[in-house]
Amino acid sequence: MQSVESILKELDHCSHWPGKKRFLYRLKKIPDQEIMNQISMAEMSKILFVLRKKHHKEIELIPIENDLMLRVGTVNVGNMSYLAVYLHFLTIRNTVLHVEGNISIPVPLYPKSEFYAKVNGRKTKAIMYDGGLDLSLGGEIYEKRTAFRIEIPLTEPCLAIEFFHSVKGRECTFSRINSMRFSPVADEIKGQYCFLCGWIIQIAGNQILCHRADEREHEEYEMEYRSALKCLPIKNADWVINLRNQYFQRIGCRAKPLWLIMDRTDRADDNGEAFFKYMQQHKEVDTYFVIREQCKDFKRLQEIGNVVPLYSEKHFLLTLLAECVISSQCNGFVENPFWDNAKYFRDLYHRPHLIFLQHGVIKDDMSPTLNRFHTNLKGFVTSTVAEYQSILEYPYHYGEESIWLTGLPVFDLLQNNDRRYIVIAPTWRKELMVQQWKEERLEMVWIPKGNIESSDYYKRYRELIRDPELKKACRENAYTLVFKPHPLMEPYLGGIVEDTEVRYMGGEISYRDVLSMGSLMVTDYSSLAFEFAYLGKSTLYYPFDRKDFFASHTYRQGYFDYVRDGFGEVCNSKKELVGRIISYMENGCTVKDKYRERMQKLYPCHGGACSRIYEHIRQLTIGEGKLCER
Repeated sequence: MQSVESILKELDHCSHWPGKKRFLYRLKKIPDQEIMNQISMAEMSKILFVLRKKHHKEIELIPIENDLMLRVGTVNVGNMSYLAVYLHFLTIRNTVLHVEGNISIPVPLYPKSEFYAKVNGRKTKAIMYDGGLDLSLGGEIYEKRTAFRIEIPLTEPCLAIEFFHSVKGRECTFSRINSMRFSPVADEIKGQYCFLCGWIIQIAGNQILCHRADEREHEEYEMEYRSALKCLPIKNADWVINLRNQYFQRIGCRAKPLWLIMDRTDRADDNGEAFFKYMQQHKEVDTYFVIREQCKDFKRLQEIGNVVPLYSEKHFLLTLLAECVISSQCNGFVENPFWDNAKYFRDLYHRPHLIFLQHGVIKDDMSPTLNRFHTNLKGFVTSTVAEYQSILEYPYHYGEESIWLTGLPVFDLLQNNDRRYIVIAPTWRKELMVQQWKEERLEMVWIPKGNIESSDYYKRYRELIRDPELKKACRENAYTLVFKPHPLMEPYLGGIVEDTEVRYMGGEISYRDVLSMGSLMVTDYSSLAFEFAYLGKSTLYYPFDRKDFFASHTYRQGYFDYVRDGFGEVCNSKKELVGRIISYMENGCTVKDKYRERMQKLYPCHGGACSRIYEHIRQLTIGEGKLCER
């Protein structure tokens, strides 16, 4: 018998009705109790969805003491109280506790329910909004995960906060609070707490408990927590306790602000490195660059400033002590290098402000991965007015104070050193790759799903680079064809270049140098075109797989229209593209007037991006000290 989860997985990838009918037919063969056994009660909304589809019946509400039983047909699935509240953020600003999270409600019950909190028994209304967190199967939402925000004035010495939903007038409590990635407090381990602005905060069952406390009481809570850690059957309890001890010994002794800066784990040459170079003139801040010690950039960066090996003891300690973590990446290692050990430091590792320098200009809708619930950025760097507006308008859930129109740090280092290069620089393809945990690297890495050389992506660029007419034109016009693959694809695309007429530029040559030497760029969807435009150079676009790309990639097509807003022509076939490249070469790769005009209007200011970012960070940290957000 096919498992329920495998059937649901097929359903989730099915977009046509015949496939969904097969899903329903297979479900009917599985007994109700088997469905209940195979799906965890933590996913009660999914069980309800499956049973509703199987029996073509709606959820029946059965009153029981202080609760409601949810029934489908003859199956008692579970109680309303089994549903959870998800706690995402806890901050204190101007003596107000801000509690933010989301709730889980099966879709059919959502219109019938009201969510609220009780603070010391008093009903407190929550501000509700769509955080883009709903769960779906086969394109159909089965669980509403509406986000909420509650503001609680800290006017009493002790607070007990409990969450409720009222369904058809019957009040039901949530049985548990799930503490999410950016919440500073959890209840996974006995004695867990956080200390914010003179308040001890803990989760006890289905309540958040807060009370005023001084440093002496804080120290007592810390000692009790360490005692609980010693009793745990874990090998690294002594390491956890020692690291926490080092943090508390040193946090009050920092003579200067401490900032950590990063790019990728094993490669610099991005906005992190550019900002790191700039920060060497600001000795009033202790600045460290974090990168894997075994990579080729480690020693080179040591010639610039302080470098710390990724996942070293010093890296762990500095992450806790840092005022800011500043990076061109938003991967988990940036704000949480502890991975499985993160649960022991929930009250500490969330404290540094996360500043996102970006990898490039955002031209598409990246809100599914870069929204606040996934990143919690305090500074989100943007470069163009349209990009800035898109972060405000799309569901990223950031306010104006967090979005900085400064330009990218790498802009300050870009130079025009034209070497008559025609640069072919495509972005990567998510559909060709899959993420896999690498224990020896302590990170998720992208690896090929199958043979990339058999993909249309590989074949298209191989045909372009090997085109006889294009190579002949390069020789006749004294241009060199250059292939610069995306870092994620680089290990698998070496076979595209077959001869010395085409230069293959891998990670040993920086993007900045490639952009500097280029005369014309050919790309598909890469944001490198914006940096090329910053230098006043044209790009040709080759979006041959546009529909499939935006259907499967990590972002959706956004405000940027390649024909209306691009910095060169859009070519839909190799023949058209080759003709355009040759035409540009024959005219010295001169920028056409309409594209020059777009480039001139693109950026509000040129130069000084690092300086503007630095001032934003300083203002953020000064203001944070006054408001006590930590």
